[in-house]
Amino acid sequence: MDDQQQQRTLEIIRSAREVKQAFHQVMSKAYQHLNITPIQSFVLRKLSEKPGITLSELAECIQLGKSTTSGIIDRMVRDQLVSREQSSTDRRSVTLKLLDKGELLLQRVRENQVERMSPLLQMSDDEIDSLLRIHQKIVRILHQELEEDSTYE
Repeated sequence: MDDQQQQRTLEIIRSAREVKQAFHQVMSKAYQHLNITPIQSFVLRKLSEKPGITLSELAECIQLGKSTTSGIIDRMVRDQLVSREQSSTDRRSVTLKLLDKGELLLQRVRENQVERMSPLLQMSDDEIDSLLRIHQKIVRILHQELEEDSTYE
């Protein structure tokens, strides 16, 4: 890789980091307003998408350890957002379920996210379409790189 390519790569990294930080700061305000942490918001969304998921499956989805995930779920159970239910087929297995209060909070989180991110609609439709295409391409390229890396392990 020559110096110019290296410089361009660093520019891409800096740009991605700046966008991520700005996004995180705006979303953190949304979560604070609702008295929820970003990871709790993520858990609510995952439980909504995958009702009846086990703690182990959730930990894998959110890329945290089982004990950390269990602590998050403990607090959410205490706050009556989530319930733990014993599986009817395997008594050792516990599944997680989003309660009505959790579903309502998730709806409020989504509404707050949309409201806080709506200034992005100042971009034209063409700009938004280009942005989304570029994001998809970045994800595709990086996933391809990860797959190639895993073949060398």
